[in-house]
Amino acid sequence: MGRFRLAVAVGLALCLPPGARAEAVTDCFPDRVVALTLGAVSAPPAFNSWQPGIVLGPPGNATPTTGSLTVLSLGHGGSIVIEFADNEIVDGPGPDFIVFENPFFCSAVPASSADPWSVFAEPGIVEASEDGIVYHTFPYDAAALAQLTTSCTDRSLLDRLRGLAGLTPSFTGDYTVADDPAAFEPGAPGGVAGHGGDAFDLAAVGLARARFLRITDPDLPIGFPGSSEGLDLDTIVALNSWPLLPGPDADGDGLPDDAETWLYGTDPLDPDSDGNGVGDGAEAAGCHDPAGTGAAPFFYPGLDLEIAEAQPTLVRWNTLGPGVTYDLIRGDLNAMRATGGLVDLGVVTCLENNSTDLSNRNLADAALPLAGEAYFYLARPNPPGSAPGYGASSAHEPRQAAAGDCP
Repeated sequence: MGRFRLAVAVGLALCLPPGARAEAVTDCFPDRVVALTLGAVSAPPAFNSWQPGIVLGPPGNATPTTGSLTVLSLGHGGSIVIEFADNEIVDGPGPDFIVFENPFFCSAVPASSADPWSVFAEPGIVEASEDGIVYHTFPYDAAALAQLTTSCTDRSLLDRLRGLAGLTPSFTGDYTVADDPAAFEPGAPGGVAGHGGDAFDLAAVGLARARFLRITDPDLPIGFPGSSEGLDLDTIVALNSWPLLPGPDADGDGLPDDAETWLYGTDPLDPDSDGNGVGDGAEAAGCHDPAGTGAAPFFYPGLDLEIAEAQPTLVRWNTLGPGVTYDLIRGDLNAMRATGGLVDLGVVTCLENNSTDLSNRNLADAALPLAGEAYFYLARPNPPGSAPGYGASSAHEPRQAAAGDCP
């Protein structure tokens, strides 16, 4: 059968850390929600009731005048702590990471740098930490933040709010390139917004590296329409990053030899396989193709399962990004048997078959194992541009669509 990835086992008596998984690849997205404190809301929105794993994938689709809906609403005064596990953000040239919220232009997208414009902004305070204990706050103008009392913020006030997240309209684009809100880009979909999101430089807080980020809603009296439900976090993207993967690494580029040979198609004896001056590991951890020189985002899609409760009644997954399809099966951990070097999964239930990312937003499983039993989930994502669904065989050979219906 095709190569599925074991996502996590879930049982009534089984307590696992949120997002627990073993990974052989790295990307530019966070990997685990460490802590989540939801603030007050006027009425719980759909974005507030989702499990927090929604923030662990790539940015959701949007336009300059509509915000992404693949977000988690923190509520008034809420906060979230996110960890990067298979990589760490490092201080490099220019900005080091981008925070994607879902702001959008209240007015028309500006056609020139002289045009007036305003943004529905929900600012968030951003802190970074190397160890998850000591946090450093990115500087911002507290007096300017106190002046934000309306749903649509004029560009003149937004300029004074730099250093906060949730300011720059986010929409589909090359999110591996940081924006410069002060520079007008007439060829970009959003003009002054470039490709969206608010970029941060670790040098601003004196850190050489960071694995933990904390984002806090400042509890502002704003709303659109009606009462605001707080900052809506989409995701965080590492721009300058280094992989943290186990295994032999002959060329010291941060990618294990097996991953280079079987997954990335790079040379395990050459730290810069494509010769573009950036090491293979840094490219993979920054969502660039280490085997090619293209500028488009590149990553191996992976489902992150989040369990927010010790006694879960519902589990959800993150988004995988546009153009990705996937299969997902559920089985009984007690029914698995090892025979002749192979694993018999027993009878499994197909939850998703060659599904698109659009349905991933609502993907959930409310089934519960009996006391003393546990479920396992196997995910088989498929990157854009390859055969539909179905992944690869145990010999790392691509499977054909006709051979890979969800079991």
